[in-house]
Amino acid sequence: MTKVWNSKVPVGVPVGWFKIADPSTITRLIESKTRKTGKHMLEAYKKNKFLKDLETLLPDDVEAVKGTLKDSLETDSVDAVALFILARCYLLCEELDEAKSTLETLVSLDPAHIAAKVELAKILNRENDSQGAIQLLQDVTTRRPDIDQNWSLLSKYLQQDGQLDASKEARNQFDMIKAFNDNFQKAEQAFANGDFVSADKICRHLLGQVAAEVRTLRLLAKIAKRFYHFEISTSILAQCVETQPSNVALGLEYTNSLLANQKYQEALEQCERLITFAPENIEIYALKAEIFYSLGRYDEAISIYRELSALHEDRASTLLHLGKVLKTTGETSEAINCYHEAAKDDSVTARAYWELANLGTYNFSADEVDAMKALLEADQGSGIDKVLVQFSLGKALEAEKQFNESFQYYQTANRGYSRIQPFNYTSQNARFISFFTGEYFSSRGKMGSDSDAPIFVVGLPRSGSTLVEQILTSHSQIDATRELAEIVSIARELNNPNQPQMPQYPKSLASLNESGIQGLAQRYLDYAQLFRKQAPYFVDKAPGNFHHIGLIKTLFPRAKIIDIRRNPMASGWSLFRHFFSDSFHFSYDLETIGKYYNDYIELMGHWHRVLPRQILTIKYEDLINDLPTIVNDVLTHCGLEFEAACLDFHLNERAVATPSSEQVRQPLYTDALDHWQNYDEFLTPLKNAIEDK
Repeated sequence: MTKVWNSKVPVGVPVGWFKIADPSTITRLIESKTRKTGKHMLEAYKKNKFLKDLETLLPDDVEAVKGTLKDSLETDSVDAVALFILARCYLLCEELDEAKSTLETLVSLDPAHIAAKVELAKILNRENDSQGAIQLLQDVTTRRPDIDQNWSLLSKYLQQDGQLDASKEARNQFDMIKAFNDNFQKAEQAFANGDFVSADKICRHLLGQVAAEVRTLRLLAKIAKRFYHFEISTSILAQCVETQPSNVALGLEYTNSLLANQKYQEALEQCERLITFAPENIEIYALKAEIFYSLGRYDEAISIYRELSALHEDRASTLLHLGKVLKTTGETSEAINCYHEAAKDDSVTARAYWELANLGTYNFSADEVDAMKALLEADQGSGIDKVLVQFSLGKALEAEKQFNESFQYYQTANRGYSRIQPFNYTSQNARFISFFTGEYFSSRGKMGSDSDAPIFVVGLPRSGSTLVEQILTSHSQIDATRELAEIVSIARELNNPNQPQMPQYPKSLASLNESGIQGLAQRYLDYAQLFRKQAPYFVDKAPGNFHHIGLIKTLFPRAKIIDIRRNPMASGWSLFRHFFSDSFHFSYDLETIGKYYNDYIELMGHWHRVLPRQILTIKYEDLINDLPTIVNDVLTHCGLEFEAACLDFHLNERAVATPSSEQVRQPLYTDALDHWQNYDEFLTPLKNAIEDK
C-alpha cells in the first residue's frame, strides 16, 4: 500500500493525496464528458433540481421516489444522479440485489463516483465478498485519499479478511489523514477569524507533509488574494486545476480569479471546459455571462441573463446583472425595470437601490426614499448593504437639493466602507521619479514597440476621462476598448512579488533587453485586440495609468497620452459621493483624496519634464466651455484629421461600461461644473489637503 506522505511521484501516477496531471489529462476528461453537452442549460438545470427535490423526500416517501426514478431512467438510463438516488431507495428498503445492480451500473458509467463505490463495497461485504469490497475501497482511497473515513472502513474489512498487517497500515493511514484534516480545519478556522498569519503557517506546515495537497493550496490562494497578490493566487489555483481538472467548485474558483485579473479569454475557456462536466450548474453560465460582458460581447451576455432570469434560483441577482448590461448598451428603461423587480427581493434590495442611484439620471420617489430610510432604521442587512443604501440616499436627497442631509449620508457611507475595507494611502511617487529620468528614456527610447495604435487617457477618476474617450471613439479611425488592466498587470508582475530578493518595479525594467520589452508590448496589444474592431487606433482610458506612464513609454515610445484634469474640488467631491466597490480605495476619505490629487499633480509634472511635448494635458472645464477647440487640439495631438462626429459624441451608440455612461449619451451641459459648491462647507479636509501642498 502506498504511503500517504510520499509526494515525489512521476507524472500521471496517483499516490498519497493527489494525482499529478499529464498534459493530456484535461483533454481526455473533457472528451469523456462530452455526452453531457447535448443537454440544454435549462433542461439540465431543471432535471438536476427535480432530482434534488426528490431526494429531500427520503426516507419518508421512498416508494414514491423509487417509482418516479424508475420512470425517469427509462428515458435517460445514464443519469448518474438519478441512479445514485435510486440505489439509496433500494438500500432504505433493504432490496440489496437491486441496489447492487444499480450501483454496478453507475460505477461502470462513472468509475470516479466515490460514494457509489463505497456503498457497493458495503453491500459486497454484507454478501461476504470481502475481496470485492476491499478492491473497491482500495480504488476509492487511491482516488480520494483525503477522505479519512474510507481508510477506517478499509482497515475494518482487511481485518475481517485476516489481512492484519494491511489492516494496521490502513489504520495508520487513517490516523495520519485524520490528523492532517484536523489541522487543515484549524487553518480554515484561523482564516475565517481573520488570523491569516496562523492560517498561512499551518498551510505551509501541511504542504511540507503532503506537497501539492489541493485543499491546502486553495486556502493559500485565498490568503494570497487577501494580501492583494492576485497573480500568485491565480497561479496557485491553476496548479490545483491541473491536479483536479474535473473539480467543478475548484474550476469556478479559478475562473473567478482569472476574471478578477481581467484574463477574460482564459476565463471563458475555463467556463466552456466546466460546462462539459456540469451542464446543470447555472453558476457556470452566470459566470460565462459576466465574462461576455467584460469582453464587450453584450448580446451574448444578455441572452444568458435573460435565460437565467426565467429560473427562480438567484433570480434577483441575475436581474441586477442583466440591468447592468442593459445600462451599458443604453437600454436604460429596461435596466430600471430590472432593478425595480430585483428590489423586491430583500437579499439584493440595497444593491438594487444603488444601481438605480448609479444611473445618474434616475430620480427616486418619496416612497423609495422612505423605504431606504426604513431599511437603515431596521438595522438589518450586512454592513455593505447599509453603505449602499446610505450612498443611494445621499444621491436621492442631493437631487432634492437637501444638501445638508445628503452630505450626512455620504459621509456615513464613506466612513462605514472605510471600516469594512481599511486603507492606508502611501505615495509611490518617489520610486517613479527617481527611476524614470530623462537619461533613462534617452537610453531606452528605441527598444519598445513601433506601434502607435494605443491612445492612453489618464487622470483622476471622475474627471472627464469617459467623455474624452467618447469623443475620441466617435472618430472613424479610433476603436473603443474599456479601462484595460493589462498595464497594471504587467507592472505587478515586474514587481516580482514572489521573489523579494529580485529588483522591484520599476527598477526591474532595467534588466529587460529589447526582446523582453517588445514581448511585453506585444502581450498588451494582444490583450487589447480582444476588445478592438478594425480601426488603426484604440483608446485605453484606465485613469490610474498616470502612475505607469514611464512603463507605457518604455513599451510604446510612440503612444499618445492625454491627461484630463478637473477642478480638484469638483473631482474630489465627485469621488467622495460615489461607491467604487473594490477599486479606488483612496476615495472614501476627503483628506486622502486631496493627498492623492497632490501626488497626481506632482507625478504628472515629472512626466512632462522627462517626456517633453509627449503628453497633452487638457482641462475638463475648457472641454465643456469650448468643445470644438479642445477636440481639435486632442485630434491634432493624436495625428488625426478633424471629424464632425467627435462634436456629436452623444450620438455615438457604442456601449459604455463606466459610471458616466448616461452622462456621455447627452449633449454637454455646464450644470455640474460648480456643483461641489453646494457642499463647500463640508469639504474643508479636502481643501486643506490640496492647499497644504
